[in-house]
Amino acid sequence: MSVGVPVLDSDHKTLIGLINLLQRSIGDDEEYAAVGSVLQALQDYAAHHFAREEKMMEACRYPLLERHHLTHDGFVERVQALKVRYDEDHSSVRARDCLTFLNGWLINHICTTDMNYRAWVIGHSGALAAAAGLSMAGNGRKAEAIDWPSLRVLVVDDNVNFAEIIRTILEGVGVTRLLTVHDLAAARDALGGQGWDMMICDWHVGEESGLDLVKWVRRGPPDVAALPILILSGHERMTNRDLALLAGANEFMEKPVSARNLLMGIGRLLA
Repeated sequence: MSVGVPVLDSDHKTLIGLINLLQRSIGDDEEYAAVGSVLQALQDYAAHHFAREEKMMEACRYPLLERHHLTHDGFVERVQALKVRYDEDHSSVRARDCLTFLNGWLINHICTTDMNYRAWVIGHSGALAAAAGLSMAGNGRKAEAIDWPSLRVLVVDDNVNFAEIIRTILEGVGVTRLLTVHDLAAARDALGGQGWDMMICDWHVGEESGLDLVKWVRRGPPDVAALPILILSGHERMTNRDLALLAGANEFMEKPVSARNLLMGIGRLLA
C-alpha cells in the first residue's frame, strides 16, 4: 500500500492503526471512550494528512488535485457526522458502526486514488518541502523544540485499548521510545529504572488513583521528582483539574482526547 513517499506512508500507517484500534475496542469496558478518541484522532489526522497531500500535489501541479480534494471532503464529512452523533449521545455510535465505512473508504482510497499521484510526487523536492512544512503538533518554537524521535514517554493506563490510542498518536509524530504499564506498581518500577522525559497517567488505574502516583513521583529523588506529568480523566470538572494540579501534575486533559490537542499539550509541557 506504499505510495512511495515516507511521510505520507507514515500518515497512512497511523490512520490504519486507528482503525485497527476500533476493531480491538469492540466490547471493551471503555468502548465509548475509545470510539470517541479514535473518531477525534481520525478527524485530526485526516485533516492534517489531507492538507499535507494537497500541498504536495499543488507543489508538483498534479492535474487531478481538485478531484482528490473532493474525495477528501467526502471522508471528512462522514467522520464529522459520526462525531456529531457521538457528541450528542455516546452510546449511539459503536465501534462496529464505524468500521465498514472506514475500512472500505480508506483502504480503497489509498490503493486506487492515492496511487495515481505517485509518479508526480516521488522525488519532487518542492512537494517534499511542502509536506515537511506541516506538523501535526503545530508550528512555531514549541513544536520545533521537541525532538519527537528521541522522546522517552511512560504511559500509565489500565485500559489497554486506550493506551494503544495514545501510542498510535505519538508514533504518528515519530515517538518510538514509549513504554505502557497498566498498574501503579509497574509504573514505580519503570520510574526507578531508565530516565523518562514525561509521563502520561490516567486518573483511575484499576482500583488505584493516578494522583497517588503523581504524589509519589514528586516525593522522589530530584531526577524523578521533576518529571513532567500529564493526567487524563474521563470527566472534565474544574475540581478534577484543580486536584490534579494540586497533586503535582503539570497538565490535565479530558478523555476522549484530541490527537492535535494531546500533541500541542505535550509541546507546551516540554517547551
